[in-house]
Amino acid sequence: MTRTTSAISKTKAGPAAAAPSNSDTAAPPDILTRLTLLLLAALTIMSGATIAPALPAMLVHFADHPNAGLLVKLALTIVGLAIAVSAPLGGILADRFGRRPVLIGSLLLYAVGGASGLLISSLDALLAGRVVLGLAVAGTMTAGGALVNDYFAGAARGKFLSQQASFTSFGGAVLLPLGGLLAGVGWRAPFGLYLISLLLLPLVLRLPRGIPGPVLVDEPEEKPRWKTIAAIYFLALAYMVVFYLMPAQGPFLLKFLGASPASTGLLLGVFTLTAALTALGYSRFAGRFDHRRVAGLGLLLLAAGWGVVSVAQSIGGVVPGLIVAGMGGGLALPNLNAWLAELTPRSWRGRIVAGMSSAIFLGQFLSPLLLAAPAAHPAQGFVWGALAIGGIGAALLAVSFVGGRLSPDARLRA
Repeated sequence: MTRTTSAISKTKAGPAAAAPSNSDTAAPPDILTRLTLLLLAALTIMSGATIAPALPAMLVHFADHPNAGLLVKLALTIVGLAIAVSAPLGGILADRFGRRPVLIGSLLLYAVGGASGLLISSLDALLAGRVVLGLAVAGTMTAGGALVNDYFAGAARGKFLSQQASFTSFGGAVLLPLGGLLAGVGWRAPFGLYLISLLLLPLVLRLPRGIPGPVLVDEPEEKPRWKTIAAIYFLALAYMVVFYLMPAQGPFLLKFLGASPASTGLLLGVFTLTAALTALGYSRFAGRFDHRRVAGLGLLLLAAGWGVVSVAQSIGGVVPGLIVAGMGGGLALPNLNAWLAELTPRSWRGRIVAGMSSAIFLGQFLSPLLLAAPAAHPAQGFVWGALAIGGIGAALLAVSFVGGRLSPDARLRA
């Protein structure tokens, strides 16, 4: 939405006006605020993938439990279902009461739910702890995402979102191998990593209360463009269903190929490191390309990567596929987030970010259900995933090139 200096005639009184928003002023947030936003995003990838290398050992431990094979995989992905269901409430709370209180409560829940795996003795209780973790991630993701939209605008927002995605993936490149090393000690050990959320509390406590930034009252705010927003939600969901094949089913494929838990964590780290480097490179060009084309290219790269993984006959054969798929992830997700942010009116930020969180984590939850693979053929899910996301990516590119022939005004309305 176009904003002019004259449109800012007065600001909202009270705590909500405690800090300026970069969407309305030129002043960027300070370095500690930027670091806080980056670390909050890193908690997201920790929520599920940290315990991925421990899944085979967990399956052995809970082998006597009925349906252990499915339930152990759900220990990874049920977090996504909890986020998908609770994120809208987190968005409403973040818009109503501000980002800071939602973040404080969520960080405490994150430690409790995430680290519960250190103590509990039953698979059912473990799943309950994972649900609590999902509630916490819903709060951190929606309130943290809304803060990014509060502080940044335009190309600066796209650049920061790409940097955030890169930072998150770099975190994964460190935490996933660490999770693999801890899984070699015992399947419970990786759960201790979730206590790291408590270290973020001092940073969150210094954030402003309420919603940062002045309220513009002379100019009516645009309504959300729901058709395009819904399309972005669909793309995010489809992307995550296929992207999450590696954390959810990759450990079983890698074990089938002879990988140890430590090697599995290292390979997952290669995957996320590639995504990090790609997102970091994309951040330099954020805002210069058609969002639909970047998303389509990212989905096609993801499809190509999983195509390579599906035919690999050795651990070494998996590596090129992980690199190509990581490149696709490094392009697709930050681009989708930046695209969505451009369509989000200020007063809707928490709720629309919450919708994106729901789409992403519903995709995580659905991934092992929609792309399940038998133990004898663990690469089968990667085949179906590559075909599905490749078709969506190709269709998106086709639509973008047809749309590119429209007039500039028509493209803005698309």
